[in-house]
Amino acid sequence: MTILDDVVLLKAANTIDTDIEGHYAFFPIVEQLSTRKHRHDFYEIFIVVNGSILHHVNETTVDLSSGTLVLIRPDDAHYFSKHADHNCELINLAFLAATFDALAAYLDLPGRLAPQPPTVHLSKSEKALLVAQLEQWGRSMYKEKARSRLALRSLLAQVVPFFFLPRYDLHRPDTPTWLRDVCQQMQQPDHLIEGREALMRLANRSPEHVGRAFKTYLNVTPSEFINNLRLDYATDLLLHTDQPVTDICFEVGFGNLSHFYHLFKDRWNCSPKQYRDMYRRSLIP
Repeated sequence: MTILDDVVLLKAANTIDTDIEGHYAFFPIVEQLSTRKHRHDFYEIFIVVNGSILHHVNETTVDLSSGTLVLIRPDDAHYFSKHADHNCELINLAFLAATFDALAAYLDLPGRLAPQPPTVHLSKSEKALLVAQLEQWGRSMYKEKARSRLALRSLLAQVVPFFFLPRYDLHRPDTPTWLRDVCQQMQQPDHLIEGREALMRLANRSPEHVGRAFKTYLNVTPSEFINNLRLDYATDLLLHTDQPVTDICFEVGFGNLSHFYHLFKDRWNCSPKQYRDMYRRSLIP
């Protein structure tokens, strides 16, 4: 541990087994979380399992609630403090910078870093699945190091591109900043489920202005944009959970089952159940 300008520098050499490339930790009470500003030479992902916590990062304070997932990069300076009288349960997965760099090179991830670390809010089903995956990896972390390393890389290859890359690509360089921000925020489950009302509130512009911008820069209407995101979300739940199709329909924000089926079949030329069955057969002989 090194102290630079009152910021503690945590080093991978003191935390992470290089044969495993990662380290798992579960913090069941808020008092165990670091209250001293620190940064590190490795990456970490943490998820708030229950409760809430104040996260102070890069001179900004954010109130994190259950289901919030954050990717901390090297040189992000951060620490935690208690939120009112709330407790917080948190899972932390630290991993080597070299592991992330290899994944980024393979996936051709964008190299520019935003001022604040990527943060997303997971749905209940997404949170439950990810927590189970992290706990499973944590329990077997030291059993077979080579297998643990492979499992870690596989887990990161799922989590990083799905949760921390935009689900809706904005190719045009002249796309307005407000539209980019709205598209990013609409990927949060709470906003996606609320739908058009959330989109208009976040845009804070007239419906006519918003409609013209979506057609000009994305070539879709706001409703088509929302439905496309919902279908992406539903497809992921079909492939990675055992939830009934009806539950998935309502969880992603569709209020009408027949409308969901119609849109899904129009995109994939099959029903949600057929899509799930075909995918599983293609992976499992």
